[in-house]
Amino acid sequence: MTILIILLLVALIIIGYEYWEIFLNWLGRIKIGQLSENEWHERTRSVLLKWIRKGIPEVPVNDNIHMNFISKINNYGKITSVTYWQEASLLKALNMMKNDFSVEANLLKARYISPSGDEWKVLPKKVDSAMLCNEMLACRYIDNEKIRPAMTYVAEMLKSSAEKHETVPYNMDSPEYRFVDTIGMICPFLIRYAVAYGEEEYITIAMNQIKEYREHGINDIFKIPFHCFKTESFEPLGICGWGRGCAWWATGLVDSFKILLEAEGHNREKAELLKLSLEILDAVKKYIYDDGTIDRMIFNKSIQDSSACAMLAYCYACMAELTDNDEYKNLAIKMREKLRTVTRRNGTVDFSQGDTHGIGFYSEKVCVVPAAQGFTVALDELLSHE
Repeated sequence: MTILIILLLVALIIIGYEYWEIFLNWLGRIKIGQLSENEWHERTRSVLLKWIRKGIPEVPVNDNIHMNFISKINNYGKITSVTYWQEASLLKALNMMKNDFSVEANLLKARYISPSGDEWKVLPKKVDSAMLCNEMLACRYIDNEKIRPAMTYVAEMLKSSAEKHETVPYNMDSPEYRFVDTIGMICPFLIRYAVAYGEEEYITIAMNQIKEYREHGINDIFKIPFHCFKTESFEPLGICGWGRGCAWWATGLVDSFKILLEAEGHNREKAELLKLSLEILDAVKKYIYDDGTIDRMIFNKSIQDSSACAMLAYCYACMAELTDNDEYKNLAIKMREKLRTVTRRNGTVDFSQGDTHGIGFYSEKVCVVPAAQGFTVALDELLSHE
């Protein structure tokens, strides 16, 4: 009888959790998109700083709420691969914000790296960690020399993988696949690591990764990326025109170009990165709606995705600044306004696509994804500085 009561209580908790989540989403979306510009500017940053200090909310990795409840219990307090790129996006925005945020930056760093600065608390095993490393190296509040051993660990992990497989797979357990996400996650870090520490071979690794994906993972007619391709046959897999996939390709190229501009020489690589950055931004711009919306799948009207919108808008703002392109700037402004209309009254950017489940399996959820918050604030900082 006792066991039966316990099972009933567990069932009630899980069912209650489902409806509690639905209720909280409904409550949070009341009066969504009604913040004035000044309120929006202040509250989006307030949310970002809160998450940096206390940790990010969970990003659903499954559309099944019951499975997410179990996953939340299993992963409580753990660093997952999703965590790395979410927190990296928050740190990207923090790196661009005015005033002194050294306390927040070092709180985030301390979640991953020991106080001595030379060891990871939990050794990274996934390539997602490279995106966080890139933003740590870019942070003016973090001493690059102190964290060099930790950065070298990730750089050498990627180098070893590239030597073994010619380029870096996203998942070491499935080395025959190359995902577009990897371009945004590892290439800017490899180039920043090379520039920061004078290890130029890492620029070659990054450029090889980009060139391979441009040759085999991009639709030659539309210049839009597929989700991934298989190295054995070079067959493209997944959706061509996945919104966040386009954003991963664009951010990988744009950030790599920006970082390489800080280095002497490498003119051929700079020219190639500039060419490819303009190619993807020109290809995507025709699929941006008049109100600034980017869909989850850009070739057909589907669900909007704030994460893709924020990431791509950040890229348009960056390249507008670097190339003095008014069309890109106007697109970035229009997309920023769209992001304001999907911001909750507390400053949280909403309506992002949930985490992708695998090749061809894309989340139907629209929810809060911290990376959208980070890229939205980064975009606003770029436009506000002009």
